[in-house]
Amino acid sequence: MTTTGSDAAGTTPATPTDLITSVRGLSGPALAEQLTAWIEQGVLAPGTRLPTIEEVAHASGLGRSTVAGTWSLLVDRGLVTTRRRGGTIVSGPTGAPTWPRAGEAPVFAGWSSVDLSSAHPTTDRLPDLLEAFAHSLREPQTNSLRREAITPALLDAVRQDWPFDAAEWVTVSGAGEATLLTAEAATAPGGLIAVQEPAVSGTIGNLRSVGFEVVGVASDAAGPLPDALERALAAGARTFVYQPGGEFSLQGGVTTARLAELAAVLTEHAPDAWVLEEDVLGPLAPVRPPSLGELLPGRVVRITSFCRAFGLDLRTTVVGGARDVVLGVRRLRSHGILAQSRILQNALAYLLATPSVGTLVADSARWYADRGRDLARALAARDVRTATPPGGLVVWLRAENEDEALVELGARGIVLTPSSRTFVTPPRPAWLRVATPQIPADPERVEELAEALAGAARGALLAG
Repeated sequence: MTTTGSDAAGTTPATPTDLITSVRGLSGPALAEQLTAWIEQGVLAPGTRLPTIEEVAHASGLGRSTVAGTWSLLVDRGLVTTRRRGGTIVSGPTGAPTWPRAGEAPVFAGWSSVDLSSAHPTTDRLPDLLEAFAHSLREPQTNSLRREAITPALLDAVRQDWPFDAAEWVTVSGAGEATLLTAEAATAPGGLIAVQEPAVSGTIGNLRSVGFEVVGVASDAAGPLPDALERALAAGARTFVYQPGGEFSLQGGVTTARLAELAAVLTEHAPDAWVLEEDVLGPLAPVRPPSLGELLPGRVVRITSFCRAFGLDLRTTVVGGARDVVLGVRRLRSHGILAQSRILQNALAYLLATPSVGTLVADSARWYADRGRDLARALAARDVRTATPPGGLVVWLRAENEDEALVELGARGIVLTPSSRTFVTPPRPAWLRVATPQIPADPERVEELAEALAGAARGALLAG
């Protein structure tokens, strides 16, 4: 279900018929988040009776248990009520999330105090961890000498939404470390790795730091380009790293049709190549990113990060997929010592399983999307070309001379990520990446930032 402009404003009520005709192809989490958005925006009015579980399951292609789980989640969020003979009725918006946030909104102290590079949020957008850690510390296996690649609680929490049947699992601390270890497990020392560009910040530099060569795979609105991947494989790449959700790409996530094309290229030209999927948003993703896992069974590893949803201190990334690669990650992980904290893992599992945390994370996801939209609109009003990928965590803008633009912005305290960290070969004209999660919601600040960015981009164009 894609909301229109009038729907998003709540001026055009949706009907149960609209819902039935709009659910085809949505995953369970995507259905839950779309219904949440429609209810909170007033598009599905209070008192509306939702279709039955059987009707939605038939229309969407989802299993009955998946739809029932979605309905239960909406009940837990306080958005609907279930009556024994009256069906499921929309209650209306719930207001602010009930789970406490980790901190208060920061006071703006100039642009040098705002992180516009990492795309990590401030504490007021994160859930408080106290209850999750208290729950985890009470888990009977805490301080056990038994080593586990992943705790049963976390495995139960992530497996239900994993996009393919993973043969093995392991947990690693940060997402950057997880991608690096997985690449090392999949690739011979000094080997060539194909990476979708623009890449997740840090991926290219990390791979090069341990001696890998990197070749870029360009992408468009449908995902990585098949002919670019074919050229990379012909050059000798046997590991392909890409973002199925396209959160840090220029245009968007990979489509179903493009997945089939990429699978065909990999099958024909490199049947021995591994595929590493970087899922950097985790629960923040507007829809669950697709996967090559079903099309290339036994050859795909998914790397899902939770840092941007729950904060850096959870330091738990889940890696699941092809047996040989995941077992390789286990061997590389602390030289085979499975040292990832059981307390951290079970705290993450508790957060993933708690509906009110899901409500807070969804609220933060909408916040980030709003910040990205507001900045893109302000730049467009200044005739600056922009690109905003899914999730809204970054906005890209054009500048002919990147060095000139970065110097000018740096003088104002605005520090951006250089394109050398996201492109194998930095493009000309350059794409400057602005991380949006910490941009203040104050419209005057957004306009101030847009004016500075536009001025630097125009100045760079003139200097070039």
